[in-house]
Amino acid sequence: MLIPEVPKLGKEAALKAIEEWGQPISNITHLIFCTASCVDMPGADFQLVKLLGLDPSVDRFMIYQQGCFAGGTVLRLAKDVAENNPGPRRTCSGGVL
Repeated sequence: MLIPEVPKLGKEAALKAIEEWGQPISNITHLIFCTASCVDMPGADFQLVKLLGLDPSVDRFMIYQQGCFAGGTVLRLAKDVAENNPGPRRTCSGGVL
């Protein structure tokens, strides 16, 4: 049951963050996604790219089965991506950058 639902929850969180950000979805350059609830291939990150209609060339990072540790890891990774890559858009919520 979780495999199809996790990307849908990610979409809801991402759409809220994108609305707050106020920029078009097409400006997103990176996607960082983590979940401790299920593993599937292609991953939830790939499913979320499709659900949001993102360009398939968006740089994706997927972290599975790391529990609470993943929250800090995702934030650290998002900070690194935003600070060290020219042009990344900076909005972060629910693991989306």
